[in-house]
Amino acid sequence: MASLICTLEMDKEKGLIIKIEDPDSKHTQTVTIDGKAITLEVKNDSDTSTIVQKPDAVTITCKTFTVEADTIKHESKKDSEWRSSGELKFESEKDMSLTSSAKLTQKAKKDASLTSDADIQLKASKMLEIEGETSKLEAKGAGKALELKSPLLRLNGTQRVVMWGRMLNVTATGQLHLKSEGPANLKGETTNVSGDNAVNLG
Repeated sequence: MASLICTLEMDKEKGLIIKIEDPDSKHTQTVTIDGKAITLEVKNDSDTSTIVQKPDAVTITCKTFTVEADTIKHESKKDSEWRSSGELKFESEKDMSLTSSAKLTQKAKKDASLTSDADIQLKASKMLEIEGETSKLEAKGAGKALELKSPLLRLNGTQRVVMWGRMLNVTATGQLHLKSEGPANLKGETTNVSGDNAVNLG
């Protein structure tokens, strides 16, 4: 291993410059204190990392930035921004929460997926709206059911409403009204019309 080259430069304009060079690995470490900022620089033939500390900011520039700690806390009194030009991952081995005291917006330019190995609950104190060019709600599994429940339930198709199934039951605990402003057709292999008190046709 060759000897390190260590230099110390003190200049009234440049400030204090400490430089350590390793000729074998071609590594250079430089500390510059110029009265305005403290700059730490480490470089070789291919890469350079720097830390610049000023009175109002600290800037870290490097190829890979790693933080390892038992507890990490990030807090900003104003805006915070996370941006990645590649893939961005958030992963937790325990519970994870995402909370906003104001508006929360999530947007994807391609497919978006929300998956859970257990239950998923969507809840709104006011309106809950689900919209898509084509929308589908499906309950999978034998004996499973899809339930829509509300004090007032409306099914509205601006063109057509189609209901089908192996067995279709329509039950009302009070009155039942079936009305069509055009022709009405009732057809079955066997058609039964009955009433406990009376049946009026026509």
